[in-house]
Amino acid sequence: MDLRKSLEEPVTKFMSSDFVSVDSDSSVEEAARAMMRGGTTEAVVTKGGRVAGIFTERDILYKVVAAGKKPASVKVQEIMSSPIETVDVGATAGDAIAKMSKLGLRRLGVTKSGKVVGLLTQKSVVSDRLENQVALPELTLPEEVTCPYCGTPMKDSKELSKHIDDTHLRRGLLEGSGTKW
Repeated sequence: MDLRKSLEEPVTKFMSSDFVSVDSDSSVEEAARAMMRGGTTEAVVTKGGRVAGIFTERDILYKVVAAGKKPASVKVQEIMSSPIETVDVGATAGDAIAKMSKLGLRRLGVTKSGKVVGLLTQKSVVSDRLENQVALPELTLPEEVTCPYCGTPMKDSKELSKHIDDTHLRRGLLEGSGTKW
């Protein structure tokens, strides 16, 4: 997939509109069960019918389990992240990735007219179904290998290594022979 084209895809291509939702007064234990039933690692938290935040498995692990608290006695509203960060349905995958990176997040709500209509996760953008993946630059293999010293194109990294040894370092230097200086 062409990187530039994939980054211009709409977030709606990667979002889930059937996300798990839990009430802010739910216990962490109840929310964890809802997440398990939904097969997800996060839940959108609501209060009075409005989106109040987001709750993740990391919240459970770090803010409850690691803190020695009992999941049945801790309310979701005590440990959720609020407010939920969002992007509009008109945003591109590139916009969403940039926002997630800038804020250090893995999830964004997707809004339409101010209402959360979907949930976008880092995983859904980069590693969900193969046909929907965004090709990230750091995950995309280069079309050809070129010498960083002279720019000569090579067929692969093995040929590049030999070229650097023979042309730029002279054979034997890396094998410990200092006589070739």
